[in-house]
Amino acid sequence: MHKVIREFLESKLQALKEAHSKGATGGDLPGQIVFWPPPKDALEARLHGLLEGLYIAGKINDREASDWHSRFRSVLATPADPGTVGYVGGPIPDDVRTRYEPWLRDAMMIAIEPDIPARDYDNGLLALTRVELYPLGLSIHWRLDLSKSAQAMIQQARRGLKKSPPDLLEFHLTRTFLPSIKAMTMSDATATAFALLDMDSNFVGEDQIRALTRLTPRPELPAQLTVAWAGRTFAFSLDAPNSNA
Repeated sequence: MHKVIREFLESKLQALKEAHSKGATGGDLPGQIVFWPPPKDALEARLHGLLEGLYIAGKINDREASDWHSRFRSVLATPADPGTVGYVGGPIPDDVRTRYEPWLRDAMMIAIEPDIPARDYDNGLLALTRVELYPLGLSIHWRLDLSKSAQAMIQQARRGLKKSPPDLLEFHLTRTFLPSIKAMTMSDATATAFALLDMDSNFVGEDQIRALTRLTPRPELPAQLTVAWAGRTFAFSLDAPNSNA
């Protein structure tokens, strides 16, 4: 491990010498783990370097580095910045920790595929495609059909981030082009306070991103629900299982 760290520091030193010889100062040195979007200022560049050093030293893995980068960026970001990702804050109480564990499909109570038209979004068409009810809450499936300009930007980002691990790259690009999870809310007729637990996302081909969001608690049925994401609203109803008998 000491050899790996030494080689990492030597590569930084060499890059610094080359930049200095060309009269370039204050820039971000090339890294072995590359984050997207690039740092917007010196403070964020230093945070990138900190995370990269911890990654090279084996103290954190690539997913943890990506997670911390997104957390830092959510604090530093302004509303116009790309790639801002929000999280449910605070420690997880012991009595609700199981909510954050995977929900077994055998426990699924209801599944519907609402016939809701896709909504125009900055990077394409955003659609709510499926809703699943579990004892602890709702899983909501999403599809973002990417516009041609968004596809071109993703291709350009992939070319510029060839050194980044594939799962790290997919994480950052999907979160960059999807709406921020901080911009999602859900409401029902009883004014239940719903909380977003997490989101998973991945590319499907070159022109589509799919995402899964989990929200808690489970609404009382029957329920009329409205999900708003980045100003786009999606309304659907869930009936009690015996009402369809």
